[in-house]
Amino acid sequence: MKFCKLKFKILAAVLLLITILCAIFVRIIPDYSAPQGSCIVTIFSYYKYQKGYCLKENRILSNEELLQNAAINYFKRYHDYKILRNTIIDEHDIKNFGHSFYTAHISKLYLIGDFNEENWFDFLVKNTDRKSFDYEIKDKTQIDISDLSKYFVYKDEILGFRQPIILSEEKNPFHNGKMFLEKSFLIKENQFFVNYVDVDDISFYIEYNVIKNLMAIKSGYESLENFNKVLAYTHMKHYRRKFSYDNCGNINFDIKAPAEQELDMWIHGG
Repeated sequence: MKFCKLKFKILAAVLLLITILCAIFVRIIPDYSAPQGSCIVTIFSYYKYQKGYCLKENRILSNEELLQNAAINYFKRYHDYKILRNTIIDEHDIKNFGHSFYTAHISKLYLIGDFNEENWFDFLVKNTDRKSFDYEIKDKTQIDISDLSKYFVYKDEILGFRQPIILSEEKNPFHNGKMFLEKSFLIKENQFFVNYVDVDDISFYIEYNVIKNLMAIKSGYESLENFNKVLAYTHMKHYRRKFSYDNCGNINFDIKAPAEQELDMWIHGG
């Protein structure tokens, strides 16, 4: 009996010592490349992180490098979200109906040569067919996420692309596409901001001749208002334009919640 008590006291003392040592020498830091969004490090690594070090590279990344990593991470996470969304909707349909009803494609990236940073707005307004509601892109090249860095341009602490790039899952990228130009990504107030033009809105406002809204799209992009803009569908997490990031440029882009929200919309409508 005395031996058991002694054994218990020793175990308790060891656990207490471990707890104290952990409190002194162990810390948690953001790591959005990890599933849990954080990692455990020593106190020494923690202080390096607090100074701005990307611990995986053992150096402080420049603003341009952070933006490039975060931008690539954004497109990767968006791609992962689309795959997860399709998967859980298919699984729901197969479980409940025996087969899948849902038809969707994964968003692809297209390099556009029809217009550029200087003339994109005037070009699209002039060339959009009012009968078909859109502009049929003639000069497009599908590219992989791994190729994005070839087209980056960095100016005035803002990252974008030398040629327009559209993210869309449609055959014609102008349909439901997100267009990224030279003013696409910015780090501001310790947040990573994403700025794109909803090209589908342009065709809609052209068709109904809503000049005020057309000009709002143009001025919103050019004045960087979109960096602080929250879309109407704030419950749809994948529409967010602002993310936390870690020192290596990984962003806190949750893909599970928006995928489940789209499943709910698929089931109940909306």
